[in-house]
Amino acid sequence: MRKANIFVIILLAVAGISLVCGCKSHKKVVVSAQPEFVADEMWQLTTMRGKEVLFLEGQKPIMIQINPEAGTFSGNSGCNRYNGTIKIEGNNRITLSDFNGTKKACPDDFHKMENTYIQLLRHCNNYQLDAYSLKLMQDEKVLLMFEKIEE
Repeated sequence: MRKANIFVIILLAVAGISLVCGCKSHKKVVVSAQPEFVADEMWQLTTMRGKEVLFLEGQKPIMIQINPEAGTFSGNSGCNRYNGTIKIEGNNRITLSDFNGTKKACPDDFHKMENTYIQLLRHCNNYQLDAYSLKLMQDEKVLLMFEKIEE
């Protein structure tokens, strides 16, 4: 009798495992090898044209935030806030346009860095993105490099 019970238990276990393992999911799994922009991620500028950015005393860090769903970008350029529209295309191509910004009175050195940053940003047409860094480029030349700010 005990052998019969053990046999039935084993048979039920094998049938259960076969039933569970034999089922196929009809859900599609999308795997992205390329990281994508996330709307609430903030990026801080670390280099311009390959040179480390050293912010001046009292100057706010230069930041960018890209919202792919809304097709916009915004940030702080060291003195003023700025924003515009962004089009993200295949092959890491981007188009930044419709630049707007505030016009606060700030020290000349702040404005020099800010103007250089905005001019370089206007020339960007390509990007490289990974989990912790963002490179904005003109073709293959890195113009601006950012690191992700962890909150």
